[in-house]
Amino acid sequence: MAVKITFQGVLPQLSGFRHADKVTHAIYGAVIGAIAGFFALKFALPVYIIALAAATLAGIAKEVYDAKISHGEWDIWDIVATMAIPFIALVLQ
Repeated sequence: MAVKITFQGVLPQLSGFRHADKVTHAIYGAVIGAIAGFFALKFALPVYIIALAAATLAGIAKEVYDAKISHGEWDIWDIVATMAIPFIALVLQ
């Protein structure tokens, strides 16, 4: 099993193993959540809630893009994977 980093469009994604797409979604959800959490901290907003909301919106937007633009299929598990790390951070805070 060789883990590869490929490009589908502009952003890198993992490939070469089962559920690589879900792991990629989780990584991007964590990055988006961290960026949103940083700005929430600067504006004295609830950091973990904002991080989870941003990751959720990003996951939904990506699936809408896949369904409408890329003619792919809507996958609810991609949204769940995108939300996973910010959700874990919220629960463990």
